[in-house]
Amino acid sequence: MKIREQFTSEIDKGYAVGWASATRLLVVSIMLLSGVLSCGEHPAPQITATAVPTAVLATAVPTMASEPSPTSPEEPGTAEAVVSPVVPSTPVTSASAEPTPPSVTPTAKAEQPLVPSITELEAMLAQMSVRDKVAQMVMVGFHGRSIDESPELATMVGEYHVGGLVLLEANAHDPAQVQRLTGELQALATSSGAGIPLFISINHEGGIVIRITEGITEFPGNMAVGATGLPQNAYLAAALGGEELRAMGINMNLAPVLDINDNPLNPIIGTRSFGASAPMVAEYGRLAVRGMQERGVIAVAKHFPGHGGVAVDSHGGLPVIEASAEALWQHELVPFRAAVEEGVTGIMTAHISLPALDATGRPATLSPEILTGLLREQMGYDGLIMTDSLGMAGVSKDRGQVQAAIEAVQAGADILLSTSPMDAHVAIIKALAQSVRQGEIPLERIDRSVMRILKAKAAYSLFQPLPSDLSRVGSPQNRATAEEIALQAVTVVRDADGNIPLPPTTASLLVISPSELPRATEGQGTRFAQLLRERGYLVDELVFNPNLADSRAEVAASAKARSPEYDAVLFGEWELIKRFVNLGDVWEEELIGALQQSSRTLIVVAWHNPAAILRCPEVTGFIAAYDNSAAQVEAVVAVLNGEHKATGELPMPLPTSGD
Repeated sequence: MKIREQFTSEIDKGYAVGWASATRLLVVSIMLLSGVLSCGEHPAPQITATAVPTAVLATAVPTMASEPSPTSPEEPGTAEAVVSPVVPSTPVTSASAEPTPPSVTPTAKAEQPLVPSITELEAMLAQMSVRDKVAQMVMVGFHGRSIDESPELATMVGEYHVGGLVLLEANAHDPAQVQRLTGELQALATSSGAGIPLFISINHEGGIVIRITEGITEFPGNMAVGATGLPQNAYLAAALGGEELRAMGINMNLAPVLDINDNPLNPIIGTRSFGASAPMVAEYGRLAVRGMQERGVIAVAKHFPGHGGVAVDSHGGLPVIEASAEALWQHELVPFRAAVEEGVTGIMTAHISLPALDATGRPATLSPEILTGLLREQMGYDGLIMTDSLGMAGVSKDRGQVQAAIEAVQAGADILLSTSPMDAHVAIIKALAQSVRQGEIPLERIDRSVMRILKAKAAYSLFQPLPSDLSRVGSPQNRATAEEIALQAVTVVRDADGNIPLPPTTASLLVISPSELPRATEGQGTRFAQLLRERGYLVDELVFNPNLADSRAEVAASAKARSPEYDAVLFGEWELIKRFVNLGDVWEEELIGALQQSSRTLIVVAWHNPAAILRCPEVTGFIAAYDNSAAQVEAVVAVLNGEHKATGELPMPLPTSGD
């Protein structure tokens, strides 16, 4: 039986979508009162499924209750409960896709979460100092994997009471360690200051962007999901991945990426995008938002208003999009409009300039015209607006993090992301508090943001965390689903000589792999080479470190000299486009060109970005893997060996022939 059939047989089938907003709010409120709704821990009631046209999905899905003015508390006796965002529903189906299962059958039962009322949250807000209020708007990075390893946590959480933390690779190793860390962090936060729990976020997009690699399910990235042609895969990856994050104590994911990758030479988005079509990115993106938030994890759609069409990495400079306002509404903004309609709780801003929307040319992150005028007023968004990291050159190069933070709040941001250093975190909090005291930023402006933050924390049950079950993290069922998606994604972009799958006469292989591939579980080298050996191929592998000149030179010399000896050469691309655009680096494409001339058969496997084919037009064999996850490595081997016929299709236009 196929994995998807197994998956479907284990779930409560069919939840209708497209209900009117009032109906959805009423249903959720009833579920809250009856003890049914608790972020996936209780089984949901059976509802007969109905076919719903795609157009119906435009109905707005509120994530949080309407926000009263912070200066106008409700009348006594009219306290309003904060509505949980976890609403059972079925993702959109298409003519080419089977219906999407909405959720996994819960296996654990949890106590009904305590949901503070609006009145209680307003009372909490009224008791906070100015410094504590602005600190709630700050989300910071830190060092170490525990409180004992990270002295700055006692300062930032225990003393300054920041509202959120972001986990980076240096903070996260495996599920048990992450669960211990998040538990320690929440205990410190709730025993300090006003006792407000933390947003604990992570950049867990899937594919090439994940922060925990041990013991979890590595789901394929967005473009791999897009290549499957099955929208439900976006829901599945987000829902199951979100379930694993929540089990580890992570309540916010800085995903999904809703940028449209319509510039194949974009050095920073690439396969992080679902594809090059606005409607397609919108459809897949809203399903990812739904899946994640149904599992009790806040989705943060990014990078508003759209980072896909640039050719500059905003980590190092300020990209500019010259499109007209009309073109932006019809293209870049389409996925974000869909996410707003879906009820996305968070939206992250982009450090890019859009002169058609803000004639000053300042970054969108600092633009009142874009954050307040466009996102809040024209698009009607009342969720959390978060900045991308304020340490990136695209926003801080000419002003520094502190001034960028002040301008971002003035523009309309609710959460300020600052990954390092701690001195900058402290300076931001002090400067914001001073700006409020001096009247540069009205206190009412701060109160609106803090109330949004408190309501989101209540809606996602952060004030009374739900029990978690680590046995579901990296489970065989989740990994099997990831492997099926990966198999559906692999794309044979070019096979001019008919060498894919490798002919039976192919005995010896020279495999040239980037060091970013998963390591072999036995012996030296990569998992890719190991799996090929297990299929009976005689494999010699050369592994290069893309960041070390000596490693690259040694591998290039050896590969050129030895390639004629083998029946076939498999070259693993890694960051070819990114390095070419950012650094003018042509090492990979020059080596590929030489191997094309010297090898009997050359097949390039694009582990990072299939747009690499644009720089290697002479290549006759080219496979798009889309990312280096363990599942994608297994899938590529299955395609090369003929165990699986590749069915993936490029979700962005690239030349499929050598003409």
